[in-house]
Amino acid sequence: MSTPTKDIRQDIKASPAQLRYADTLFYGSLVGFVALLATYALYVTGLLEPQIPLEQMHTVWTHSAAEYRALGHIPQGWGWLALLNKGDICNFVGIVILAGMTIICFAQLALSLARRKEWLMFWIATAEVVVLLLAASGVLVAGAH
Repeated sequence: MSTPTKDIRQDIKASPAQLRYADTLFYGSLVGFVALLATYALYVTGLLEPQIPLEQMHTVWTHSAAEYRALGHIPQGWGWLALLNKGDICNFVGIVILAGMTIICFAQLALSLARRKEWLMFWIATAEVVVLLLAASGVLVAGAH
């Protein structure tokens, strides 16, 4: 005879900070996905002229990223923001939103931890935000790639 086993998942409760993190990630990802769809539509419909014309794309995309950028006259780093009016560049907006969600979620988590006076976890979350912001800024550039 088998005894009924208790499902431990029923006893697990998410904290308000975890729920807020999950909600922020969900809705932020949804916004990023919609931005990707909208900017892709602008690109494929031709409403925004591309930085690299479609006729040249097959010759340009076989090169390395650095050569592609040089051939397409695309600035390095965050310089692409100056080209947001170009159909193939405006797609980066959705990518930035999706990539930035981790930073936003960790910053929000750090604030929640500070309110609860969980200082060790607060400093870990804050360090994560700082490292991610430095990485995104391009300050921590290493290598010759």
